[in-house]
Amino acid sequence: MSAPTEHPGPRGRTAWIRSPVVLFVVVSAVLVGAIFVATNVIADDAATEAARAQAESVSELLAHTTAEPYVGGGLLSGKPGASDRFFRKAPNLLQSKDVDSVDLFASDGTLIYSQDDPAAVPIMTRERYELSDAQRDVLAEGGTGSELADPTTQRSLDRTGNEDGLVKIFTQIQTPRGEPVLFVAYWALDGLEDRRTQIFGSFRWITLGPLMLLSLISAGMLGLLTMQVRRAGRERERLLQSAMDASDAERRRIARDLHDGVVQDLAGTAFSLSAVARDSQVPPPVRLRLDAAGASLRDGLKSLRSLLAEIHPPDLHGKGLSSALSDLLAPASAAGIGASVSVDGLEEAPEAEVALLWRVAQEAVRNTLRHAQASTLAVTVRGNASGSLLEVVDDGTGFDQDCASGPEHFGLTGLRSLVADAGGHLEVHSAPGEGTTVRLAVRR
Repeated sequence: MSAPTEHPGPRGRTAWIRSPVVLFVVVSAVLVGAIFVATNVIADDAATEAARAQAESVSELLAHTTAEPYVGGGLLSGKPGASDRFFRKAPNLLQSKDVDSVDLFASDGTLIYSQDDPAAVPIMTRERYELSDAQRDVLAEGGTGSELADPTTQRSLDRTGNEDGLVKIFTQIQTPRGEPVLFVAYWALDGLEDRRTQIFGSFRWITLGPLMLLSLISAGMLGLLTMQVRRAGRERERLLQSAMDASDAERRRIARDLHDGVVQDLAGTAFSLSAVARDSQVPPPVRLRLDAAGASLRDGLKSLRSLLAEIHPPDLHGKGLSSALSDLLAPASAAGIGASVSVDGLEEAPEAEVALLWRVAQEAVRNTLRHAQASTLAVTVRGNASGSLLEVVDDGTGFDQDCASGPEHFGLTGLRSLVADAGGHLEVHSAPGEGTTVRLAVRR
């Protein structure tokens, strides 16, 4: 049997991945990114609507304050000079730097006035254009609307420019007779985009700043809590180790007192009974009773030595583990179970490793003696420079591992964390009627 070839990775190799602070930072970064992207999409739509609403408000104000008071019936009928008079009386319609030009349309789509330069003479071509559904609705019901300009549509036959890169914002104005006129302001799309970007920028930092600040504060608090928990864990481990040391010292004292007192007395009594039984002057019936009493004392000594080994084993280094395991198996031999122990290659094994081998072997042997109803029991320990391997094999009744929930399995289950902390690997193989094998592999 060779030393173990399979073992879990070194403890702590990926401990930083399991750190709650690291996990929190990663999750927070993902959540902040998702929230930031989602809010940016919402904020972008809101900023676009806000920029368009602002442009509509400016266009509506421009239409009612600078154009509507000076619109007369002459513009609608095409009376000569009406366009020039409107141009002279009306203040500058192109008051906003983002307004590219202004058009006035009659209800049938006739272009009655057009101006794209504050200093230029306005154009009145009386050309008729197809109004959109939104424009007809505004002419009929009032209000203000907007739409992207059609880049393939030329606003005037006397102009060379088209509507590419513009947004049309239109509202209804009326002549003194109550005749509806469509006021159309062409806004530069770049200007609206700049305004949208300004509005959106404030949303972006309002969203990202608090989220990042909250994440940083939460990460700091979690780091402090983690430090406190780890400090408390170390203190708890220290107290547990102190309790274990105290318990170990007490068990050692009890084992020493029993060994030096009761065990020695019983051993002396057994030798005395054997010596008396060999005396020729002792009648045969008495000799038989003395032999039986001596045998009973010797069996009791074996059980007591096994109990002492469980309470506190002797020095486990060198041949100490083999001797302790032999004492541990003494009840098996007394119960008619064929028990064997084999230990080799542990001369250089660390003390903690040997103690772990003993603890697992003790629990496995105890389970076999109590529950397995085995006829043979073998404990084998092998070690080399890379680690140690323990195997406890019996031919007992076994059990169904998928349904293993009885108290006889709690001991080994409780040892798994101890084994894992030591860098070992514990396996239990069993099936009904096929016995049980407990295997412990420890890497150095």
